[in-house]
Amino acid sequence: MTPTSLIIVADRGSLKAYRVDETPTRGPSLRLIQAFDLTDAHGKLVDKVTDLAGRFPVSDGAGGRHANSIAERTQLETETDRRIHKQLADQIVKIIDRSGKEGWSFAAPAEIHGAIVDLLPRAARDRIVEHVKSDLVKIESAKLPSHFRSLRPL
Repeated sequence: MTPTSLIIVADRGSLKAYRVDETPTRGPSLRLIQAFDLTDAHGKLVDKVTDLAGRFPVSDGAGGRHANSIAERTQLETETDRRIHKQLADQIVKIIDRSGKEGWSFAAPAEIHGAIVDLLPRAARDRIVEHVKSDLVKIESAKLPSHFRSLRPL
């Protein structure tokens, strides 16, 4: 029996959870138990924020051309990313509390993997069997086991 009872794959805008069922002749079989999409993660920031009055004027130093500062936009993007990571972590906790009493494996792109794991409670983090820093959300379920060492035959 494999020590992984769940595989959870995430990217910036979605999450999929698979139950791992061990078959005696074909190895592990994955069954999708939940798919979750975050609407905040999709689309461009400029489409979500329409207030132009809050932009700070910036001069090029010659007294001529003016541009708008991107400082606020960067802070807004950082806050949006933090909220998205928190929503993903909260969803993972719900899934593993409901379905993953044993160990579970987690895959997410390297840019967000650590941020999501850091937001998980210690009890959830301690049950992670394997970390994969890759975007596997769009991989079909039949090909997922090959990306996890814990699911490969010995």
